[in-house]
Amino acid sequence: MSRGALLGGLSRPLFAVAALLSLSSCLSSAGPEAPTITDQPKDRSSFVGQQVKFDLGVAGKPPLTFQWLRNGVAIAGATGTTYVTDPLLASDDGVKYSVRVSNAQGGVTSSEATLTVKPGPTITAQPSPVTVSVGGSATFSVTATGEQLQYQWLRDDQPIAGANAATYTLTTAVAADDGALFTALVVNPGGVVASQTAALTVLSTPAMTMAPISQTVIAGEPAVFVARAIGGNLSFQWRRSGVDVTGATNRVLRLTSTSAAEDNAQYTVIVSNSLGSVTSTAATLRVVAANPAAVASAPAQVALSKPLAAATAFTLVRRSNGTVASWGFNTDGQRGDGTVGAASDTVGTVTLPVGRTARHITAGGSHALVLLDNGDVYAWGGNEFGQLGSGDLLSRSTPVRVNLPAPASAVAAGRSHSVALLTDGRVFAWGANNFAQLGNSGRDSAVTPVASQIINVVQIGSGNNHVLALRSDGSVWAWGANASGQVGDGSFKSARVPTPTGLIEIQRIRAGGEVSLAISQRRGLYIWGKNADGQLGLGLPSTMDAGVPTGVRRGVIDAASGERGTLILGSDGLLVSAGANDAGSLGDGSTTGRTTFAAVSVVSQAIAVDFGGLSYGAAIGADGTTWTWGDNSSKQLGNATLPSTGTPTPTIVPSFDAIP
Repeated sequence: MSRGALLGGLSRPLFAVAALLSLSSCLSSAGPEAPTITDQPKDRSSFVGQQVKFDLGVAGKPPLTFQWLRNGVAIAGATGTTYVTDPLLASDDGVKYSVRVSNAQGGVTSSEATLTVKPGPTITAQPSPVTVSVGGSATFSVTATGEQLQYQWLRDDQPIAGANAATYTLTTAVAADDGALFTALVVNPGGVVASQTAALTVLSTPAMTMAPISQTVIAGEPAVFVARAIGGNLSFQWRRSGVDVTGATNRVLRLTSTSAAEDNAQYTVIVSNSLGSVTSTAATLRVVAANPAAVASAPAQVALSKPLAAATAFTLVRRSNGTVASWGFNTDGQRGDGTVGAASDTVGTVTLPVGRTARHITAGGSHALVLLDNGDVYAWGGNEFGQLGSGDLLSRSTPVRVNLPAPASAVAAGRSHSVALLTDGRVFAWGANNFAQLGNSGRDSAVTPVASQIINVVQIGSGNNHVLALRSDGSVWAWGANASGQVGDGSFKSARVPTPTGLIEIQRIRAGGEVSLAISQRRGLYIWGKNADGQLGLGLPSTMDAGVPTGVRRGVIDAASGERGTLILGSDGLLVSAGANDAGSLGDGSTTGRTTFAAVSVVSQAIAVDFGGLSYGAAIGADGTTWTWGDNSSKQLGNATLPSTGTPTPTIVPSFDAIP
């Protein structure tokens, strides 16, 4: 065999070995060396406020790195295999996204994907006011542009069941529908927009639905009267002791400053339209004398919850040493000590940040807030509406700090919302906003604080779903739910922004349930809002609500109201109460309700008071003794000797001192 033939014979097996080695190398690489795009990013489309995700398919030898680009510019931190945008803005429409993929062997940039941003709804034709006679039908319509539109009609700011079309018809109007306000919410995934409000006027012979209320005020301070009537296209003329009051032609009559000469004056109002007129019964104005007298801040404080159900109530006490005691319901961590569990009448201690003390506490329906000595605000408990301000909906069993733009000077809690007053006079709120309780003119709830539309505030208070603010000039403003007149402007319609009550020269405000209270510079008490159980103490057989501040008592230093009752603390340290008394919440030793204020048993030399939710009360004495009474179904009275039905007589919380 020749040398060439020999070499030729050997070359074939050597070539086969080399080929096998090459194939083995390719299999171990599991794909191409440099990255390649196997599936380019796709165009995306979504609505304002939504987020979208861009992704791609890629092959290449790991490790691979990614850098997403916006209009060719690197996006800081966008180095994952996918990219999720921030909530979209209208200005993001048309932006192009791509991604650069790299490894040690090279790099490649994807094609660009275009983002299309669709707008929220826009109303192009507003609903118009409608006037009908009794028995007629009234139709309201709204026209809007946008994709995927949905509708919800509101009556007096509350949803109408089944009213989910662009047109709403009230088929048979009755006299009581006169003055109803209708609003359309237009919604798509890009947001919600509210229409202008359209009023319904129902023509009929005028009828008085709420006469002005007799009251007692202190000379030099204001008096406010209101009349409610139906009939359509109404005009008003107020009269003092049978003589027309010049210029007094509105539904509300405000006397900015009363004098002793007006004592026992009789106020009536004539309400008329083209079909007739009606004159109200007379309201008597009593004017008494009193000198200015400041009310001091108490060294200790009690805060009772505002629950929907009596069996979910809890109690907080701020001791004079700055610690916070807690007991009662604890399913959502209301004790604030890191525990979650069954209700307990054993006194616990809220876990505050190390080295900090409490200056003020407040309790909501299932949550609580504390203001610390350094101006920080902490919250704990239930959080289903974001009322903890933590940016999420998770409950907390220990206090979590609320991120506010400045130190706070006061806090207040509603049933499902929270409020903080900052040292610069601004007010921030968060949580539920279904009754406009955030005061920002919006309709969305907030899981972090938003600014209310008011400044120069020095005090705040909150009922279930409304808020009070006392400004530095002594005026009182309110917003939120108003079905019972608790905002105090006489309208009985929700107030989406802070609204003046007409009160001036006020030094302390309080709110609870659907009731508002204000104490004047001369220690006169004004009260307004819900009165279905006689909790305003007006003694009226009809127990009608009061839609404007109504003077009821003098010599008052503090007051508190709950769902169905009110407590007043006098300058003499004694308590009086009025309202429902099913569980003994009036503290008079009985379970009989009353519509006028009468004495609470046992308690004397009180310095602080509160009324809890449906049916329990508490007070702190000057010596630190803490009394509780009323319902005890969640052990909120803090006394193991009491049954779940509680007690109608104030009983001392054993082995507890609020002023150690």
